Order: sequence, then structure tokens, then C-alpha cells
Amino acid sequence: MIDSQKVGEAGPGGEAGFTLVEVLVALALFSLLASLLFNNVRFGLKAWQTGSAQGELLARSSAAQDVMRRLIGNAYPMLVGSGGNDPSIDFEGTQETMSFLGDAPVVTGGAGRFRFKLFPERKQDQTNLVLSSAPELANPQDTSMTTNSVLVADIDRVEFSYSQGGAGSETKWSNSWSRLRELPMLVRVRVAFRSGNARLWPDLLIAPRIAADVSCIYDPITKRCRGR
Repeated sequence: MIDSQKVGEAGPGGEAGFTLVEVLVALALFSLLASLLFNNVRFGLKAWQTGSAQGELLARSSAAQDVMRRLIGNAYPMLVGSGGNDPSIDFEGTQETMSFLGDAPVVTGGAGRFRFKLFPERKQDQTNLVLSSAPELANPQDTSMTTNSVLVADIDRVEFSYSQGGAGSETKWSNSWSRLRELPMLVRVRVAFRSGNARLWPDLLIAPRIAADVSCIYDPITKRCRGR
């Protein structure tokens, strides 16, 4: 009958076995090490997933800034009638929305101009910064020609402001830009995220590159540049 204190006795070759207590201790130590190893692996995986998610959000924010920098920087200052005899730039800006003309996206062939609009879109408990684009001559009532793209998802608010010039502390900002004869010299874009969101968005300052519609010969009858 096997001794309850021994797993195995010395065999013909003189090899001794392990006691039951030694086996139980070894199994307990192995379980402890396996548990510690699993927790370390799980912690590392969670840290990697969190870092990867934050990196993806940062990359998306950077891409959104690049898109706005390119579109607003290439805003075209087309002169149009504003109900009177004096033409004004086709640019409308408020604290939350901004509409302007710019070069057509590359995916459309890059021909002509498109009307772009930046605005916050609120759906249920989430607010997104959306970019709307449509051909310049498209019927505003025909939504089939309009494409909406989410630039920055899950924000708290967006603020646009406009300046006629100046530098540093001398810069004076306005919350609206409408029916003026020139584009703003600077556009500032501020995006705030909800509490607990670690994303950062430093003030984005953009200077439109074109100051005047040099190809425009204004027609007071049509209230637009000739040929448009």
C-alpha cells in the first residue's frame, strides 16, 4: 500500500520521489506564478490597447487639422451681390459655422469650385464636427449633391473666430464674418472635448492665401463676376 506521505519510494536505481506536501507546494507556487504572469500580460495588453486608441485619436485630430488648414487656406474670395450695389465676398462665418468656396476635391477631378461648410452636428448624446461639400453651382435644395464627412467625432463644442490682422496680443477677434469685401486675414478654430477626454486641440490659426478675386469682372446686373 502506498505511503500517504510519499508519492514514490526509492526505486531500484536509487531515485527518490516527492512527498505529497512537496507536490502541493510546487503546484501552489506554479499557480501563483501563472497568475502573476497572466496579470502582467493582461496589464500590458490593456496599456497597449489604450495607447493605440489614443494614438489613433491623435492621428485623426491631426488629419482633421490638415484638412481644415488646406481648405480654409485655399478659400476663394469670389465677389457676389449682397442685395445692394456693393459686392461682397462669398464667405459666411459665425461662431459655430463657416461657409466658403474652395478648390474642388481631388476625388472629383479637381475641376471647378466647391462650397464647403463646417458645422457641429448633434445626434443624441454626441456632437461631431462635420464638413459638408457640394459643387458651387449645385441647387442648394438638391441634397443628393452634398457630401457630409465627420472631421472630429465626439466633441463638446467648436468655436470659429475671425481677425482682420494684427499679431500676438494686438490681434482682435470677431465671432462673425458676413457680407464683407474681403476674407479674414486669420481664422481661428477651437475645438473643446468633453470632460474626461484626453484629446488635445491647440488653437488652429489659418491664413487664407488669396486676398482678392483677381479674375473677377463684376457685373452689376447679375450681381456676380462675369461668366459665372
